[in-house]
Amino acid sequence: MTSGPQPDDGLGPEPGTWHLDPVHSCIVFVARYLRFGRVQGTISDARGTVAVAQDPVDSTVDVSIRAASLNTGVQARDDHLRSPDFLDVERFPEIRFTSTRVEERSRAKGTFHLDGDLTVHGTTRPVSLDCQWAGEAPDYADPDHTYGHFFAGNGQIRLSDFGVGDGGPVPWGGRLVGDALDIVLEVRLQDRDPIHFLRHIGHVA
Repeated sequence: MTSGPQPDDGLGPEPGTWHLDPVHSCIVFVARYLRFGRVQGTISDARGTVAVAQDPVDSTVDVSIRAASLNTGVQARDDHLRSPDFLDVERFPEIRFTSTRVEERSRAKGTFHLDGDLTVHGTTRPVSLDCQWAGEAPDYADPDHTYGHFFAGNGQIRLSDFGVGDGGPVPWGGRLVGDALDIVLEVRLQDRDPIHFLRHIGHVA
């Protein structure tokens, strides 16, 4: 089991490669819908790594997401969001985030600002996320060999920046889907590549 020697303040993972654990991570998006309502969904199929540097601000993040894995709980709506009217997942199957800068906010609170390039619908734009280290714990299923760290984050993007459609106008004003999309992240990183466990539980082929 490795929690490792951490930074001097004891917050965050030790230097090295850490892997996104998709089973215990959640990517949530919240959008305006039919002008006045709000709808939220999740994206379940994400893979990625974080290269933690000796100085945490030199760390890098690289995450890829299968666009078709979005889920709002309504099949017809999800099919529409995957269609050429919106994400067009057949032409643009991958959403990708690659970090460009880490800015420490408060070492005592484990807060930091993460900038990066986000690619959606074949278009890349800069985005910013406010993040916080939440804690650490051994893996529940394999506590003797796998260790994890938990992070939270949030940010906002505009669909028009990425050329994603809004479904057109609705009769009472506004658009079918609002332009601003809120992103909420609950992420677990672990020191072992999770692929073997994911195959074992049937999460991936």
